[in-house]
Amino acid sequence: MVPACNRLLVVGGWGVRAEMLEPLYSHWSGEVITVSLDDDLMSRCASVREAGLELLRRYPEHAHWMGWSLGAQVVMEAADAGTGSVASVISLAGFPRFVAAEDWLTGMPAREFRAFVRGVARDPERYWRHFQQLMINGSGDEAGDRAALKPWLERGCGISSGNLGKGLQWLGAGDQRELWSRQKIPALHLLGGRDQVVRSWQSRFTCSGASAVRMIPDMAHWPGPKSAAACFREIRNFTHNLRKPALWA
Repeated sequence: MVPACNRLLVVGGWGVRAEMLEPLYSHWSGEVITVSLDDDLMSRCASVREAGLELLRRYPEHAHWMGWSLGAQVVMEAADAGTGSVASVISLAGFPRFVAAEDWLTGMPAREFRAFVRGVARDPERYWRHFQQLMINGSGDEAGDRAALKPWLERGCGISSGNLGKGLQWLGAGDQRELWSRQKIPALHLLGGRDQVVRSWQSRFTCSGASAVRMIPDMAHWPGPKSAAACFREIRNFTHNLRKPALWA
């Protein structure tokens, strides 16, 4: 059983401010802390592990930690540190490993990933915008997601090209399969049924017994307004059930 906790810490992803997840956490009844993988954080950290430890230093209070995409890996590293700050983990469009390998066929093909890395180095703004479109491709409400994404596209990336490149290095090097398979803190992993950035790994990988995996059928990589509502229902049920002794005994 997890002690009652009404604080939520939200970590954004590669090139995506945490505030872009606002439709998902706007109905949270308690305190919400948003953290972006911005220049301030990225410049201080050399790895996903260091980013997780840095956030634990900044936010030691007991909280549920939620991360989107690359942010999910940061949250998992924070949970693995075992400080007691992380009440539970909620990952959105997360992954144990991003790039495919001989024993991980659900990841992005290595050739495609290397091409994207070269593109970001050459023209970061163009490839950042390309990624923003990829996030909503295939969504069950693509028109609604496109409208919701438009103001963020108009604001621009807001992250230096150097730190965009560093984030891609983290994605390319990251392999948390062992961590996800032994994680002891309660975790909810929400996957998009229409995600064209991260292929579903649900049937090919077994998380720890403390984890639950749920598919959001119409969600692409980014949880637009309608998918965010479906995600929040899962999150609400998850955090409610954490207080039931039998669930995580």
